[in-house]
Amino acid sequence: MRRTERIAFTLVELLVVIAIIAVLVGLLLPAVQKVRWSAARAKSTSNLKQLALAAHGFHDNYKSLPFNGTSDASSSAHTSGSWAYQILPLLEQQAMYDS
Repeated sequence: MRRTERIAFTLVELLVVIAIIAVLVGLLLPAVQKVRWSAARAKSTSNLKQLALAAHGFHDNYKSLPFNGTSDASSSAHTSGSWAYQILPLLEQQAMYDS
């Protein structure tokens, strides 16, 4: 009896490998989505913390919290603009503040 060498995969073996890969991808996707959601949450938390620190820094400099609008148009103090505009230098956005 002569034995022949098998060089290629059979169709059944190929389908089994594809099915196994599909199951592994199906198990991996929820974990990846959870990590992405967690990273987005951490980034948002960090951004909120930076805004709070900038507001506190503004208070330390000007003895009041940033506000919307102008309280006194005749004042020489830089008080116009929204609160977000007023804290730009404290968020390391001096160029945007100056423009």
